[in-house]
Amino acid sequence: MRTLGTGASCKVKLALDTETGRKVAVKIINDNMDPKMKELVMTEVKAMAELNHENVINQIEYGSGEYKKGNVTKKTVTYIVLELAVAGELFDFVAISGAFSESLARYYFK
Repeated sequence: MRTLGTGASCKVKLALDTETGRKVAVKIINDNMDPKMKELVMTEVKAMAELNHENVINQIEYGSGEYKKGNVTKKTVTYIVLELAVAGELFDFVAISGAFSESLARYYFK
């Protein structure tokens, strides 16, 4: 649907899950990433698949597939489908609001 953010190793897109109708975030990992870095990222992805906590974004799926850029360019990419953080990232919240009080930190990091 649109780009939510970009980083050194990936681009995050807003997407619509056609099966459920819910909005999700799709991380598209750069295909030109250093192989060692890609291995580290995939280790993290596999670990994330095991996590289940109310304050951690759930990973829905990951794999490789064809990515169509615009109407022309097609390439195979590695992707990670995540729950959409509709309220934004915790990092951004901390950057705007400053340090957490102890009670607020306990809420997020219990």
